[in-house]
Amino acid sequence: SEEGTYTDPLADVRGHEQIAAVIRGAHEQFPGFEFRLAGDVDGNHHIARFGWELVSVADGSAPVAGSDVLTLAEDGRITSVLGFLDRLPEA
Repeated sequence: SEEGTYTDPLADVRGHEQIAAVIRGAHEQFPGFEFRLAGDVDGNHHIARFGWELVSVADGSAPVAGSDVLTLAEDGRITSVLGFLDRLPEA
């Protein structure tokens, strides 16, 4: 939704523009990688959860993985996403 939120350990933003900036930043930090679902989406009522990985299109490695929980409005649009980082690259 227009006022949708995205919160994870690195970001706490609201609205399409700010959410797009967070996604853009991840793509800039990891060029040549894409987000992929890791397993099935599990949902009930107006809440869903799913796992994801950030995967290299070159070699299939996935140095970053996490899980998200989202809430949906009555019209099916996403109102909030709470992200958790489960795997990060070693420093």
